[in-house]
Amino acid sequence: MEYAELVKLLEETVKIPIYGVLGKLRNNLIYLATSEGEISIYALVNGKSVKLTKSPIAVTTRPKSNLDFIPFARDVEKGKEIHAVYIANLKGEEFQIESPRVRISSLAYDSKRIVLTGSSQSETSIYVIENGKLSKLTTIPPFSFVTDINEKCIIGSGVLKGNPRSQEFFIINFSGEMQVLTPKEGSVTNAYYLMGNKVYLISDYETLGESYWVYTYDIESKEYKRVEIPIEFKPVEIYYDPEDSLVIAKRDGESRLFDNGKEIKTPRGTISGATRICDEIYFSHSSLVSPYKIYKANREGKTEIVVDNRKVDMGELDYVKLKTDVDVPAWVIKRKVPGSTIIYVHGGPWSEVDNSWDLLIAPLVLAGYNVIAPNYRGSTGYGSRFMLMNIGDPGGGDLRDVVKVRDYAVESGIANKVGIMGYSYGGYMTLLAVGKEASKWDFGIAGAAVADWVEMYDLSDSLFRGFMEILFNGKNIELMRERSPITYASNVKVPLCIIHSQNDTRTPLSPVMRYVQELHKNGKTYEFHVIPNLGHAIYKVEDAIDLLLPALIFLKKLNRG
Repeated sequence: MEYAELVKLLEETVKIPIYGVLGKLRNNLIYLATSEGEISIYALVNGKSVKLTKSPIAVTTRPKSNLDFIPFARDVEKGKEIHAVYIANLKGEEFQIESPRVRISSLAYDSKRIVLTGSSQSETSIYVIENGKLSKLTTIPPFSFVTDINEKCIIGSGVLKGNPRSQEFFIINFSGEMQVLTPKEGSVTNAYYLMGNKVYLISDYETLGESYWVYTYDIESKEYKRVEIPIEFKPVEIYYDPEDSLVIAKRDGESRLFDNGKEIKTPRGTISGATRICDEIYFSHSSLVSPYKIYKANREGKTEIVVDNRKVDMGELDYVKLKTDVDVPAWVIKRKVPGSTIIYVHGGPWSEVDNSWDLLIAPLVLAGYNVIAPNYRGSTGYGSRFMLMNIGDPGGGDLRDVVKVRDYAVESGIANKVGIMGYSYGGYMTLLAVGKEASKWDFGIAGAAVADWVEMYDLSDSLFRGFMEILFNGKNIELMRERSPITYASNVKVPLCIIHSQNDTRTPLSPVMRYVQELHKNGKTYEFHVIPNLGHAIYKVEDAIDLLLPALIFLKKLNRG
């Protein structure tokens, strides 16, 4: 493939829209989309898509069905993730409102108030915006998020009792008085929905570490109750919409949709959101080999596409589980066997590659590479025990899982050349892998990587210092140093492509520049691309091109050689 063809392929691929159903406003479907080249909020009004926001958004929330507006946050400092709050309404009008200049990580609202979590260098706080006036309600532990409010209180969840292996939920009144609650010590519990005096929870407290279910907490009686959902499927993860009686149930990286216990037939893949409007159910869906579409299902369960997308030929998709000291699930997309194969390591680390369209994977596959995407220990989707395994051990067991997947690629005959690639925590794993397991790889591509945890900690705000203290089970400086890629830069044996944004405040540029200096001092082969005026998050199509084009050109040169 010539360079011009490569650029064209990348442009065409990243322009494939991403859709995600958020909910509804006044019986109008509300969804996220990148249809016009940036992440925006849209409404489906009388069968026509209407863009409600004027420029890219960074944070939003579940729309309230009885209202005609939705709040959101926008990055106002060129990728540095300093946010301002806006509202958009069904008329397509957008208004900025008074808000703190902080990193906003969550929003919730009702007809009178907007609440948010915001992090500065020194603290994370809950702010309230009411009648256009801003006030700080209280400070909270840094890794905490608001999810819903009513006229009496705010709910949310986080690591609230100092145990990084559990999550609790909170209820705060508008005087700032906060209750921290859990149905069982050591459980992972998230409060996500307020309906009257009931707080809806997703928790693993009955099956610790294994799977989640839906419960309610009655604010007045202080009683917990299991929500009985009649589905003939045993999910590991579950979401229940009490307003619409819809369930999204997930297991092994794929999800199913249920309406009052009855399954709605959907294609194989992942449902990214669903809502009921009158007698019809709208949902967004995709797979690793099929881009996002929005469907609607009628009362008889018949589905039709209401927002379509391109068809692409992505090759053969497999799902495997490999054995280290744990089962390591992995998605395998094959284009040419044997062929150049990329072990794609997802970010987070508390995230996953499920069977949904992936902006970073799709261009690699369409450019002709086999891609294997492992869900290493620390990934979501496989129960909290698996998710929490890398706490106190980042770059340890999770790296062993990734290396096991690399060995599978070679031993199974999929790969004749194998490299590693990732973004954010995946970029960190890439740099660590080529330093600690140097003989295993033919190349590495690291985007938005962590190169030095100690320096990153010093440069971070309250939210990301809190994140690191959870990940490392405290402010464990010696472990941070031992698990930092810069410690192993002199061991690197393979060509590296390092791509980083100038204004990234999650994984700052400075430590990566020092890592590159170590590579240079030791005579290593590398490319280093700094993208100006861009941060960690990808808001626009052109952002994705800026980040992915150096990687694809690097791969082309390697294969040419």
